[in-house]
Amino acid sequence: MNRWVRFVLIVFSFVLAVIFLVTILTMASKDILSGVVSMILNIAQRQSNRTVALVIGFVGFIISTITLIVSVMTGRLAKTRIRSNEIGHIEIGVEAIENIALNAAKISQSGVKSAKARVSPSRGGALSVKLIVQAFPDVEIPMMMARVQERVKKDIEKYTGIEVGDVQVRVSKVEAISPRVER
Repeated sequence: MNRWVRFVLIVFSFVLAVIFLVTILTMASKDILSGVVSMILNIAQRQSNRTVALVIGFVGFIISTITLIVSVMTGRLAKTRIRSNEIGHIEIGVEAIENIALNAAKISQSGVKSAKARVSPSRGGALSVKLIVQAFPDVEIPMMMARVQERVKKDIEKYTGIEVGDVQVRVSKVEAISPRVER
């Protein structure tokens, strides 16, 4: 999610929090309730104030609807990626792409003990792949993770035909060497 969308979501969440706080306070106290009701009646009595309130309400509704749509659509890649050929459509599920990335990371022979993959859309219809890796001990992390990046990119493009924009690898843990006990 880019910075602009995050900013809009933060502002929208803040406005909703204020609205719900005012609602809670009006239900808790009769004095606050009567003050809010008299303020709304004052706004409703003048046509210019009513027009401004309607415009603000309409703009708020549009912004909240757009924010909801954008947050749902950018939060996760669509369930499938559709490829078309002369015979028909081929739908490749996001889980399948993530599994290809996991298999590529594990078979790259670069010291990956376990991994988690997350696929998201990138610019130009390409994919962005994020891997969180747990590595074996005694692994040269920069060199080996570069190998993982290359292998994941190559395998996804080879098996799905979908371009991969970037592959980000984060090593979250290096497995500790456990002492051996001989008997």
